[in-house]
Amino acid sequence: MSEQTELVAVTAAAAAALVSEMVKESWSSMRTLAARVFHHAGEAEEERQLNRLDADQVQAHTLDPHEIRDRWQRRLLTLVEDYPDAVDDLSSLASRHAEEQNGTVNQTTTGNSGTVIQVGRDNFGSLNTRRR
Repeated sequence: MSEQTELVAVTAAAAAALVSEMVKESWSSMRTLAARVFHHAGEAEEERQLNRLDADQVQAHTLDPHEIRDRWQRRLLTLVEDYPDAVDDLSSLASRHAEEQNGTVNQTTTGNSGTVIQVGRDNFGSLNTRRR
């Protein structure tokens, strides 16, 4: 994988992590990680980007999450291209998205008659839900 492709992948994951955390109670820890990334560009830029981030976070419930994610991916990509030393902090930010994507789902069935096949979010088969 080329370095540019790798940067695009990392910034996409980091932007997705930012946007998904905007609507959660864990937002403050994500904001702290983002501040670390922005700090590579200096204090003034860190403050400017955090103000933008805070504005998006306040409106996260009303804005299109795909648009917000794309916007932050472009900003993060520009930042890491200008400040390559930010890659490690950006990777930490991106790992939050990977952790969220690697969640575990447990599905069980009990007292059923018939065939039941459960795969991820898609469930197929006949299921007897009548009480005996």
